[in-house]
Amino acid sequence: MKCKCLPLVAAILLAAGIVQNVKAQSFEEFVKQQNAEFEEFAKERQQGIEALRNEYEQTVEDYRRAMNRMFDSEISSIDLMSSDDNIEVKNKAKAPKATISSADLEKNAKDAKNDLANTSSGELMKQLTGTTTEEANAQQVKEATNKLAAVISDVINQTETTPNEQPKVEPKKEQKAEQKQEKEIEKEQKKDQKAEQKQEKDVEKEQKKEQKAEQKTEPKAEPKKEQQTEPKKEQPKTEPKKEDTKTGNNNIPSGKPCTYTRISSPFGERIHPVYGKKSFHKGVDLASPNGTPIYATADGVVAFAGVCNGYGNFIKLNHQNGYKTGYAHMSKMVVKTNDKVKKGDLIGYVGSTGTSTGNHLHYEVYYNDQVTDPAKTL
Repeated sequence: MKCKCLPLVAAILLAAGIVQNVKAQSFEEFVKQQNAEFEEFAKERQQGIEALRNEYEQTVEDYRRAMNRMFDSEISSIDLMSSDDNIEVKNKAKAPKATISSADLEKNAKDAKNDLANTSSGELMKQLTGTTTEEANAQQVKEATNKLAAVISDVINQTETTPNEQPKVEPKKEQKAEQKQEKEIEKEQKKDQKAEQKQEKDVEKEQKKEQKAEQKTEPKAEPKKEQQTEPKKEQPKTEPKKEDTKTGNNNIPSGKPCTYTRISSPFGERIHPVYGKKSFHKGVDLASPNGTPIYATADGVVAFAGVCNGYGNFIKLNHQNGYKTGYAHMSKMVVKTNDKVKKGDLIGYVGSTGTSTGNHLHYEVYYNDQVTDPAKTL
């Protein structure tokens, strides 16, 4: 009996050994398969990160070109405003308190341009995400790329602006409403001017009546001629004084160039709204609806009227006394280069052309090559 059981036990043990061996082999294969899949995933992940990093590097190059364009635009606008335009200065005005010279502004722009050229893509990544390009994960690389792409979009992908081009985004009804407002504002200004002229005429009439009344009360003797000549001598003394003060005020920039809701960006140091870097704002931004009329703030000559890089539709007035004013981002211009304008004349309309984040008037005041705060003249 015992002899008969031995082969059976041996068969069972042999079968158990075979099963165990099969299990061991299948587990090893499973481990190998998992490792292979993990390696493939890691390889694909690394390829994905490399692709994102390559995209980031390309975006950095595009960013450099966009920022160089921004800095070049800044430098050209400084040169334009500080130039004397080969226009003769008639009566030199008293110099205002200067804030910063155009030479310093130009140096700052050139220094910023050089700093960007010397900043590596890795340093730029650290500024944007707080980590290096090698250590950044896929999400951080995407974040940095998107931030730079947003700046590029604002700087380069601006709508191409031609002189006197009206934005096409606004409905006709709104444009008609704005045109009516413009006409009403012009009518009110004309009424005010007429009222002032009437007052001046009334004052002159009263003065003449008083002089005639005095002449009538005097006896008709020979001294009458002397008395008649005396008022004539007094009149030339008073009239030129009125004209001098009037033309003097009209030649110095003063008053609001347009109606506005608020000063959206003041004069001086600020974080630039487009590229997010610290910069010096050379003027004031007056937030105002699209199509709001813009007026000359002093008598002068149109030294420039056209498209000026990031300024979009831009007008520079030379007031022939050292003062110069600039009006940027216009939707439309109604004067041409070399035109003569008077204080209060319509020169254009508010818009958002050039490098701009919304409808507003960027207004600058220069004295020779010195930049002054326009808010002090509003």
